[in-house]
Amino acid sequence: MVPEIDEGVSLERIKEFPLEKLLGMAIKAEIGAKKFYESLAERIDIQELKNKIEWLAGEEGKHEALLRKIYAEMFRGKEVVFPKEHIGPELKPVERELQGVQDLLELIRWAMKAEEIAAHFYEGLIDMVDTEEKKRLMRYLSDMEKGHYYTLRAEYELLLDWEMYSQMMHVGP
Repeated sequence: MVPEIDEGVSLERIKEFPLEKLLGMAIKAEIGAKKFYESLAERIDIQELKNKIEWLAGEEGKHEALLRKIYAEMFRGKEVVFPKEHIGPELKPVERELQGVQDLLELIRWAMKAEEIAAHFYEGLIDMVDTEEKKRLMRYLSDMEKGHYYTLRAEYELLLDWEMYSQMMHVGP
Protein backbone atom coordinates (compact mmCIF):
# COMPACT_ATOMS: atom_id res chain seq x y z
CA MET A 1 0.00 0.00 0.00
CA VAL A 2 1.33 3.42 -0.93
CA PRO A 3 1.21 5.93 1.94
CA GLU A 4 -1.20 8.87 1.83
CA ILE A 5 -0.21 11.38 -0.82
CA ASP A 6 -1.02 15.07 -0.39
CA GLU A 7 -3.11 16.15 -3.37
CA GLY A 8 -2.05 19.79 -3.13
CA VAL A 9 -3.81 23.00 -4.15
CA SER A 10 -7.18 22.54 -5.81
CA LEU A 11 -7.55 23.53 -9.44
CA GLU A 12 -10.19 26.08 -8.40
CA ARG A 13 -7.63 27.95 -6.26
CA ILE A 14 -4.91 28.24 -8.92
CA LYS A 15 -6.46 31.38 -10.36
CA GLU A 16 -5.84 33.11 -7.02
CA PHE A 17 -2.07 32.85 -7.47
CA PRO A 18 0.09 35.19 -9.55
CA LEU A 19 1.58 33.74 -12.74
CA GLU A 20 5.13 33.76 -11.32
CA LYS A 21 4.04 31.48 -8.47
CA LEU A 22 2.07 29.23 -10.82
CA LEU A 23 5.09 28.78 -13.09
CA GLY A 24 7.22 27.94 -10.05
CA MET A 25 4.62 25.35 -9.02
CA ALA A 26 4.57 23.91 -12.55
CA ILE A 27 8.37 23.64 -12.73
CA LYS A 28 8.44 22.00 -9.30
CA ALA A 29 5.76 19.53 -10.42
CA GLU A 30 7.71 18.61 -13.56
CA ILE A 31 10.91 18.05 -11.54
CA GLY A 32 9.03 15.84 -9.07
CA ALA A 33 7.33 13.85 -11.82
CA LYS A 34 10.66 13.26 -13.60
CA LYS A 35 12.30 12.00 -10.38
CA PHE A 36 9.28 9.80 -9.65
CA TYR A 37 9.37 8.18 -13.08
CA GLU A 38 13.16 7.70 -12.94
CA SER A 39 12.85 6.03 -9.54
CA LEU A 40 9.94 3.88 -10.66
CA ALA A 41 11.74 2.77 -13.83
CA GLU A 42 14.69 1.51 -11.76
CA ARG A 43 12.38 -0.94 -10.01
CA ILE A 44 10.46 -2.33 -12.99
CA ASP A 45 11.45 -5.67 -14.46
CA ILE A 46 9.05 -5.62 -17.41
CA GLN A 47 11.24 -4.10 -20.15
CA GLU A 48 8.44 -2.62 -22.28
CA LEU A 49 6.87 -0.90 -19.26
CA LYS A 50 10.30 0.25 -18.07
CA ASN A 51 10.93 1.85 -21.49
CA LYS A 52 7.64 3.76 -21.34
CA ILE A 53 8.28 4.98 -17.81
CA GLU A 54 11.78 6.13 -18.81
CA TRP A 55 10.25 7.93 -21.81
CA LEU A 56 7.79 9.70 -19.46
CA ALA A 57 10.72 10.81 -17.27
CA GLY A 58 12.39 12.32 -20.34
CA GLU A 59 9.19 14.10 -21.36
CA GLU A 60 8.83 15.66 -17.89
CA GLY A 61 12.41 16.92 -18.19
CA LYS A 62 11.53 18.59 -21.50
CA HIS A 63 8.49 20.23 -19.90
CA GLU A 64 10.67 21.58 -17.10
CA ALA A 65 13.06 23.13 -19.66
CA LEU A 66 10.19 24.77 -21.58
CA LEU A 67 8.69 26.20 -18.40
CA ARG A 68 12.07 27.50 -17.21
CA LYS A 69 12.46 29.26 -20.58
CA ILE A 70 9.04 30.93 -20.21
CA TYR A 71 9.86 31.91 -16.63
CA ALA A 72 13.19 33.45 -17.70
CA GLU A 73 11.47 35.45 -20.47
CA MET A 74 8.66 36.70 -18.26
CA PHE A 75 10.66 37.38 -15.10
CA ARG A 76 14.07 38.42 -16.44
CA GLY A 77 16.94 38.11 -14.01
CA LYS A 78 14.88 36.37 -11.33
CA GLU A 79 15.64 32.93 -9.99
CA VAL A 80 12.75 30.47 -10.06
CA VAL A 81 11.00 30.42 -6.70
CA PHE A 82 9.50 27.07 -5.74
CA PRO A 83 6.44 27.75 -3.58
CA LYS A 84 5.52 25.39 -0.77
CA GLU A 85 2.18 24.77 -2.50
CA HIS A 86 1.98 22.16 -5.20
CA ILE A 87 -0.53 20.92 -7.73
CA GLY A 88 -1.93 17.41 -7.72
CA PRO A 89 -0.33 14.49 -5.95
CA GLU A 90 3.26 15.49 -5.34
CA LEU A 91 5.10 12.58 -6.91
CA LYS A 92 8.33 11.91 -5.09
CA PRO A 93 10.90 9.23 -5.79
CA VAL A 94 9.88 5.82 -4.50
CA GLU A 95 11.83 5.31 -1.28
CA ARG A 96 11.36 1.57 -0.93
CA GLU A 97 11.41 -1.48 -3.14
CA LEU A 98 8.05 -2.15 -4.72
CA GLN A 99 6.27 -5.14 -3.21
CA GLY A 100 4.62 -6.95 -6.12
CA VAL A 101 2.18 -5.86 -8.79
CA GLN A 102 -0.36 -4.32 -6.39
CA ASP A 103 2.05 -1.55 -5.35
CA LEU A 104 2.97 -0.95 -8.98
CA LEU A 105 -0.70 -0.64 -9.90
CA GLU A 106 -1.30 1.84 -7.10
CA LEU A 107 1.70 3.94 -8.10
CA ILE A 108 0.53 4.02 -11.70
CA ARG A 109 -2.96 5.09 -10.55
CA TRP A 110 -1.41 8.02 -8.65
CA ALA A 111 0.73 8.91 -11.66
CA MET A 112 -2.39 8.87 -13.86
CA LYS A 113 -4.14 11.21 -11.44
CA ALA A 114 -1.13 13.54 -11.39
CA GLU A 115 -1.02 13.66 -15.21
CA GLU A 116 -4.75 14.42 -15.37
CA ILE A 117 -4.42 17.25 -12.83
CA ALA A 118 -1.38 18.65 -14.66
CA ALA A 119 -3.36 18.73 -17.92
CA HIS A 120 -6.13 20.76 -16.24
CA PHE A 121 -3.53 23.02 -14.59
CA TYR A 122 -1.96 23.91 -17.95
CA GLU A 123 -5.42 24.49 -19.42
CA GLY A 124 -6.01 27.01 -16.61
CA LEU A 125 -2.77 28.81 -17.45
CA ILE A 126 -3.81 29.39 -21.08
CA ASP A 127 -5.84 32.45 -20.13
CA MET A 128 -3.14 33.74 -17.79
CA VAL A 129 -0.16 33.94 -20.17
CA ASP A 130 0.24 37.04 -22.30
CA THR A 131 1.11 35.92 -25.84
CA GLU A 132 -0.41 33.58 -28.40
CA GLU A 133 2.88 31.64 -28.47
CA LYS A 134 2.69 31.00 -24.70
CA LYS A 135 -0.99 30.07 -24.98
CA ARG A 136 -0.09 27.50 -27.64
CA LEU A 137 2.67 26.16 -25.39
CA MET A 138 0.24 25.76 -22.47
CA ARG A 139 -2.19 23.93 -24.79
CA TYR A 140 0.70 21.75 -25.96
CA LEU A 141 1.72 20.95 -22.38
CA SER A 142 -1.88 20.18 -21.46
CA ASP A 143 -2.23 17.86 -24.45
CA MET A 144 1.09 16.17 -23.64
CA GLU A 145 -0.02 15.53 -20.05
CA LYS A 146 -3.26 14.03 -21.39
CA GLY A 147 -1.16 11.80 -23.63
CA HIS A 148 0.90 10.72 -20.61
CA TYR A 149 -2.33 9.89 -18.78
CA TYR A 150 -3.49 7.64 -21.64
CA THR A 151 -0.07 5.98 -21.93
CA LEU A 152 -0.21 5.14 -18.22
CA ARG A 153 -3.83 4.04 -18.46
CA ALA A 154 -3.01 1.59 -21.26
CA GLU A 155 -0.12 0.15 -19.23
CA TYR A 156 -2.33 -0.04 -16.14
CA GLU A 157 -4.98 -2.00 -18.02
CA LEU A 158 -2.34 -4.35 -19.45
CA LEU A 159 -1.00 -4.96 -15.94
CA LEU A 160 -4.51 -5.70 -14.67
CA ASP A 161 -4.98 -8.25 -17.44
CA TRP A 162 -1.55 -9.70 -16.72
CA GLU A 163 -2.34 -9.94 -13.01
CA MET A 164 -5.63 -11.75 -13.72
CA TYR A 165 -3.86 -14.05 -16.18
CA SER A 166 -1.11 -14.74 -13.66
CA GLN A 167 -3.65 -15.60 -10.95
CA MET A 168 -5.55 -17.91 -13.29
CA MET A 169 -2.35 -19.82 -14.07
CA HIS A 170 -2.08 -20.71 -10.36
CA VAL A 171 -5.72 -21.70 -9.88
CA GLY A 172 -5.56 -24.96 -11.81
CA PRO A 173 -8.41 -26.98 -13.36
